[in-house]
Amino acid sequence: MALEDIVKRIKEKVFQEVEEIKQEADREREEIIKKAKQEADRVKDEIIKKATEEGEGERQRGLMRTRSEERKKTLAFKRELIDKVFRQAKERLDNLSEEEYLRWSERLLLSNIDSGKEEILVSPRDKDLMERILVEGLGEGLNIKEIKFLPQLNEKERGFIVRKEGVQINYTFSSLFSSLEDELEIEVARILFGS
Repeated sequence: MALEDIVKRIKEKVFQEVEEIKQEADREREEIIKKAKQEADRVKDEIIKKATEEGEGERQRGLMRTRSEERKKTLAFKRELIDKVFRQAKERLDNLSEEEYLRWSERLLLSNIDSGKEEILVSPRDKDLMERILVEGLGEGLNIKEIKFLPQLNEKERGFIVRKEGVQINYTFSSLFSSLEDELEIEVARILFGS
């Protein structure tokens, strides 16, 4: 064997060993990195768990405060919407056309006149209208001259109050609307916001 062959073999063997050492070093490096990542993940998880446990109580209290405030704001908003619906309904009722107002008033007024000695409290703007309804509706069946129309209600008030035999029956829009509002509030809320 020539010296060149021996040197060549030694070089090949050295390169082979270097390659094996390099591969072993790569494996060890990957193993070290893997273990370091695992340890880092473990430490991170531990820190997160500890922070979560410590912060959970505060987070829950903060969440409860936030939800409580949201509920209050939601309820206030719903109350505002319900009030707006009733305000608009009352405005529509107060602004009935004369024809609609006549139909409504006539039916109620005529059904409450039986003795001819009633007092009808009305607003000044409705006095003539109510007298006309009575004259046209009752005709000559009762002595309507004894019925008194007293313009004692507020100028803006619609409807009337019938006084007879010590009893007072309130058919003013504000009174009727107030009693209906109490009855209908839950239904209006259900329509607006679902059940």
